[in-house]
Amino acid sequence: MYDINYKEFKEIKKRILYKKIIAWTETTLTLDDGIVIEIVESESDCCARAGGKWMNVKLDAVITNVKIEDEREEELFDEETESLATVVLYHNQNPIAQGECSADAGNGNYYYSVCSLKIKDVHYPVVEH
Repeated sequence: MYDINYKEFKEIKKRILYKKIIAWTETTLTLDDGIVIEIVESESDCCARAGGKWMNVKLDAVITNVKIEDEREEELFDEETESLATVVLYHNQNPIAQGECSADAGNGNYYYSVCSLKIKDVHYPVVEH
């Protein structure tokens, strides 16, 4: 059993709004106050997996909004499916970072996984399957 500190996604706004992205890797964004936002697999069972990466990041832009967009499900192979969503950080109406998140249910869709944004020890689930 996992002991994950999950919070509602809307609470992420309290932690990151009006801060600047000053550095990034495929799995992390670092803000000007030292907060690191990670894309992580927060839960999985057996052969299921979850994860993602940050793309199209613009440094030194102030975050004014964050949304989960383009939620969808895609077929992989052998009747397996994957859930996907994009986390978009905005400066005004302009996207300044996109996090592509995915989660699948493993062999024959019998298992589960969760992709979350993680700040310190708090997880904000983006997509699960």
